[in-house]
Amino acid sequence: MIKKIAVKGEILRKGYVKNNDGVICHKTVLERYYERGYLDLPSSCFSAEDRKRVGEMLAKDYYLGLPNRLKSIDLSSVNIPTTGEILPEGIQFYRERYMEAMKAIPREFRAAVFRVCLEDKKLICDEAVDKNTLKNKNNSYHQKMLLNLGLERLIKFYLQKNKKSS
Repeated sequence: MIKKIAVKGEILRKGYVKNNDGVICHKTVLERYYERGYLDLPSSCFSAEDRKRVGEMLAKDYYLGLPNRLKSIDLSSVNIPTTGEILPEGIQFYRERYMEAMKAIPREFRAAVFRVCLEDKKLICDEAVDKNTLKNKNNSYHQKMLLNLGLERLIKFYLQKNKKSS
């Protein structure tokens, strides 16, 4: 009985949560940052919920567009014309939207957005061994600000995309 409690506590500590349905699922780093208040920007007209939602949209575009999977295919063993890529329409749409979204983010913000939203990893400052030093606290604030500003640019990009499509 004690072992089960220890395992359950360890599972919850590692970022898993029990849904209303009773299903245990993993929270993404973006969701955990949202719950801790890291996505709050007081001077912004957008909410932390907007920043979380747009990060999830970017991840959706990335995974449905499969940008890395197509590069790993060995074209010598497959009968595909090499003049251009022939992709299903849905994949092409998500792939293009992902590429445009990443271009909309300034280079300084891309690494933080990519690491949190697409790789589902904590920011480098959160993995530091000694978090109590002033240098690490400043670095942590700086990286979280880069993440938030990158997500702000994504919000503006997706809003502009929706205006063009309607």
